[in-house]
Amino acid sequence: MLEQKVEIVIDHKKCLGATCLNCVDSCPVEAIDWDKEQKKVVANNFQECIVCLACEEACMEDGNNCFTMEGCIRKEFEPSPIQDMWAGTGTVKPPMEGLPAGKSITRTEKLGF
Repeated sequence: MLEQKVEIVIDHKKCLGATCLNCVDSCPVEAIDWDKEQKKVVANNFQECIVCLACEEACMEDGNNCFTMEGCIRKEFEPSPIQDMWAGTGTVKPPMEGLPAGKSITRTEKLGF
């Protein structure tokens, strides 16, 4: 079994705080949260982290690069081509028109941002 020490490092000088929170919204297990008292992003539930790197990717998309995961193993994956599983044509059919659609609520919207 591979034992690795992974650490979340947040550069609070670069972090945009409550105006961004992409890392908080992207975390599927809610390991990262916004601390209202300290007014900064914190990793209070780090034991829940599954090291999916979604938080780091979300931060890089915004251009901040204030959020990094240190000590984890990164591997580049080749995306597989999307195929129509019934026809095997290599193209995906768009969804049917008129289906009901709902708005997804992010964690930051639940917090009132």
